[in-house]
Amino acid sequence: MHDHLKTIIKQTTIESIINYFKKNLKRKRNFQILDLLIPRERNIRSIVGGLETSMGKTLWEPLAKEIAKQNGFVVVNKNLDAPINMPGSLSSTLQIVIEARENQNGLYDAKTSHDAIKSICQQFINSPISNFKKPPRGNGVDVWLQKNGVDYFFDTKTVQPNVGALKSFLTQILHWYAYYYSRYPTGTGIGRIIFPYNPYPGDYWKYCKAHGKPLEKKEEAWVENEFWDFISGVQNTYDLIKESFVELYDEKTLETELSNLFKIQ
Repeated sequence: MHDHLKTIIKQTTIESIINYFKKNLKRKRNFQILDLLIPRERNIRSIVGGLETSMGKTLWEPLAKEIAKQNGFVVVNKNLDAPINMPGSLSSTLQIVIEARENQNGLYDAKTSHDAIKSICQQFINSPISNFKKPPRGNGVDVWLQKNGVDYFFDTKTVQPNVGALKSFLTQILHWYAYYYSRYPTGTGIGRIIFPYNPYPGDYWKYCKAHGKPLEKKEEAWVENEFWDFISGVQNTYDLIKESFVELYDEKTLETELSNLFKIQ
C-alpha cells in the first residue's frame, strides 16, 4: 500500500507542477529591467513565486483527490452551489451563528453551529429551493468527496494564516453548510479547513495566530495527517508525501522535465 501511495503522490506531483509551468510559460508578463540581465532566472522566479501562492489549487487539491480515490471516495468535480435568493430565515440564522462565533460568546460551538443551520433548512424538504448559482468568490470548495452517504467538503489553506483569514475560514465553512442543506436538507455534510502540513516544531495550534480561533480545531480544521490519513486510510501519509518529494528531488525527474520545458521556450 505504501509503495502504491507513493507512486500516486509522485505521478500527481509531477503532472500538477509540469502543467502549471506549461500554462505559465505561455503567459505574457510585464517587462522588468532584470529581463535584460537574467531573463531565464527572472522568469523562473516569477513562476515559482506564483506556485508558492497557489499550492492549494496547483498541488494539494489534485493530490488529495487522487489519494482519496484509491480509498473508495467518490470525487465530486463541481462546486457547491448557493441559493440565488437565500431565504430570510436561513440568512438570519447564518448571520446570527457567524456573529456569535466571531465574538466567541459561547452561544455556539462547531456542532451547534452546524446543527442550527441544518435545522432551519428542514423547511426545504417540503418547499425546496429551485434556483442555485455559483458560490461567491471565497466560499467555494476545493475538494468535495463522498463516501458511505456522507458529503465531505475540504479547502486547503496557507499554514500560517492571520486572524482575519481565520475568521474568513470559519465563515466559509458555515456558508458551505447553508448551501448544502438548503439543497440537500436530509443529507449529511462535514466541512473542514485543511492545513496540509505543520511548519512549526510542536503543536500547530500552540503557534497558530489566536490558537486558530474562532475555528474549532478537530471539528472545523484539520492539520497534516488528520486530513491525509483520513482520505488515504493509511497512517502517517504525510510522511509518505515528504519521502516522495525527497525521492523526486534525488531522482531529478521533475528537475529534468522542467529544464526541458525552459529549453523549448
